[in-house]
Amino acid sequence: MHIINGYTNIPDMCKKSVIAIGNFDGIHLGHKHLLNKVLEIANAEDKKSGIITFDPHPKAYFGGLKNFHQVTTDAIKIEILEKLNIDVLFELNFDKSLSKMSPEEFFLEVIYKNLEAHHVIVGEDFRFGYERSGDVQKLEKLCNSKNIGFNSIQKQKDINSVIYSSSLVRSNITNGNIRNLTKLLGHYWYVNGHVKHGKKKGTEMGFPTINIEFQDSLKLAHGIYATNVYLEGKKYHGASYYGARPTFNDHGDILETYIFDFDGDIYNLEVKIEFIDFIREDQKFKNEEELKKQMEIDCCNVRDKLQYYDKNTSLIDNS
Repeated sequence: MHIINGYTNIPDMCKKSVIAIGNFDGIHLGHKHLLNKVLEIANAEDKKSGIITFDPHPKAYFGGLKNFHQVTTDAIKIEILEKLNIDVLFELNFDKSLSKMSPEEFFLEVIYKNLEAHHVIVGEDFRFGYERSGDVQKLEKLCNSKNIGFNSIQKQKDINSVIYSSSLVRSNITNGNIRNLTKLLGHYWYVNGHVKHGKKKGTEMGFPTINIEFQDSLKLAHGIYATNVYLEGKKYHGASYYGARPTFNDHGDILETYIFDFDGDIYNLEVKIEFIDFIREDQKFKNEEELKKQMEIDCCNVRDKLQYYDKNTSLIDNS
């Protein structure tokens, strides 16, 4: 996939694409339906498929990173879009200049003059331009005025008529509803990061864990999770903990994982943690011995949950 930062000096090979516009945070089944439409039209008309997205996310730009829960890092978003066979990602820097563009300016400067879009596809609730003043009807009129193809896609729902949305994805992560999260995404949610040194509390209790450094904006429910760990092209099973370790009166959330049947020095290496199921909520124990007994129970429960792992639902399992 070609990754283009900005909307000027676009290579000719990336112009005249069929493009979707949006933030695509999390890339849930509603997003995938829209992206499949992009691919369908691009293939039918022998054009490249493209995505316009924004960095930082507009909500983070206006509200600050501390007030915004980003579901996936840019690196993972790119990885997923590549797996979905998108040809080009146009990543626009969302700054003061872009935020002040009127709907007409955004269309003319970005979509028409620079990208020379062949066809534009957005969700039915799409808004764009200064103070979100442009809507789908406005964009359709602008596209029609320049003979650019246009589609708006209706919101997609599950069998219970629940609309797929990024806000619902965030809610499930915050509440630790991993099974529901998987159903919303159509794949197991995962995070990435580098292994860093910890306080070695797990090692002292016979459960050596790896600590992962990852995005600060994560708002994951505190507790124990059944996970898969991907490291140097191999998959391992793991029991992951996210929280502030109340038993030790620590402060600051961490993600640490005990990898089953593994012993190696992997500091500073990149690892991916794939969440399969939620085991239990976080709790404070009277002492380390009680915590150790519970960890033994947790590991048994994790192994049980991982029996129901479905490789076909994974985006990263190449085993």
